[in-house]
Amino acid sequence: MAKAANGEGTKYKLANNKWCAAIYVPLPNGTKHRKYEKFRTRKEADEWLSQIKTEISAGKPVLCSDQTFGEYLEQWFTNFGSVAIRDSTKMNYVGYLRHVQRHKVKDVKLKYLTTDDLQEFIIFLKNFGHLDTPEQSLSAKTIRNVLNMIHKALKHAVGRQLIYHNPADYVELPHVITPDIRVLTENEIGKFTAAMQGDSLQIALILMLFCGLRLGEACALTHDDVCCTGGIYYLSVEKSLNRVTNFEAKQGEPKTILRIQTTKTSKSTRKIPLLPEVAEKVLAHIQWQKEQAEKSYGMYEENPWLVANELGHYLDPGTVRKKLKTVAENIGITDFHPHCLRHTYASQAVKAGVPLPYLSDILGHESTAFTAKVYVSLDLEGRAKAQTAMSELVKKSLK
Repeated sequence: MAKAANGEGTKYKLANNKWCAAIYVPLPNGTKHRKYEKFRTRKEADEWLSQIKTEISAGKPVLCSDQTFGEYLEQWFTNFGSVAIRDSTKMNYVGYLRHVQRHKVKDVKLKYLTTDDLQEFIIFLKNFGHLDTPEQSLSAKTIRNVLNMIHKALKHAVGRQLIYHNPADYVELPHVITPDIRVLTENEIGKFTAAMQGDSLQIALILMLFCGLRLGEACALTHDDVCCTGGIYYLSVEKSLNRVTNFEAKQGEPKTILRIQTTKTSKSTRKIPLLPEVAEKVLAHIQWQKEQAEKSYGMYEENPWLVANELGHYLDPGTVRKKLKTVAENIGITDFHPHCLRHTYASQAVKAGVPLPYLSDILGHESTAFTAKVYVSLDLEGRAKAQTAMSELVKKSLK
């Protein structure tokens, strides 16, 4: 085989049947750097060489930073990754960075980072990835979230011309198995509402079970968020109360704080009409809080939270979660999680025939397709009725 001309690059087949492509690229200081990458097929190697030669011809600079991958991720997170995200997402990213710092991939220079390096890291997470108990594997969903952050950071490195391509593009991830959704039966709904009757936190159950709110959304509602237009009462959902990492904490200060943030996504900002029976309960709760305020000698919140303490101030969602879980266990629901109240609302709405576009808006989902995927499959009765509608055609056809 004739030797490739200078600047054309070269490619060759490896013992494992993969292909390696290499080419010398110009650096800003006038020297050249040999850049190489491994690929599954010869076609991919050809395409990579062609892309780089095109970029070199166009005068595109390649900085080829000597930073390690771990150093780059930390810098990216500080300067770019943490700028336009919610505190809860920022908290998750900090955890993901800890995973990277536990593996040798952190020491690979950014310019030499390959898909194989990242794939080895993913396998490590799959086998020994749990931070608190390293002998345990990390869930497939969390592994996917870690790689999503890494992919985002490396995409930024490509944009800044630190590297030519994103080595996270071809990483294979473990399959995410969607857990079964737990919904309450009508009997359990009756027991739960009866057990919470007269409790100051009954309003939290009502907001989640009969309005489909997330726990953080329910805990962030104030009196001003209960509105009425044209005789229709509704909730204006624009905020969420969550416990997040206190990134500005000084020595001796708490590591986590409660923070009211914007809702999970732009679609989560919404108006939820209240059924007359639910509106009646909400208004009665507001009236009860006003009566409590009159007894507080002016110490009650001016615009109280609906889910509140004895002075109308917001409660830690963890406190509400613990209360609901205790009540659930007392009535025999041992596998309870507050989110199953939202699931129950959605599944009951599907059974009642609420149009999916409306239900999707009420739940604050990004798309109707997601609502259908998650909840229509739960409605066995509805699917049975749909099949029944076909019975006459089947009878005629199978005579």
